[in-house]
Amino acid sequence: MKDIKPLLNWAIQNGESKIVDRILVKLLPEFLAVNQKITPEMIENSDEIVVPEKLYLLAKETAENLVSLPYPEK
Repeated sequence: MKDIKPLLNWAIQNGESKIVDRILVKLLPEFLAVNQKITPEMIENSDEIVVPEKLYLLAKETAENLVSLPYPEK
């Protein structure tokens, strides 16, 4: 399990408006397959959003493709 919140915050800072919506829509089938729900309120108000490793890696790849930058993982 990994925290996806830093990745989404990075996408918001480096991408276009509605970038998170685009990431989540592209990955909707994968989110539904693992019964994972992420809302705009969760992104704004949660300290962390933990998702399965596979879903995190898919989100990372999607975010990097949409932002056209590599995610600087720590």
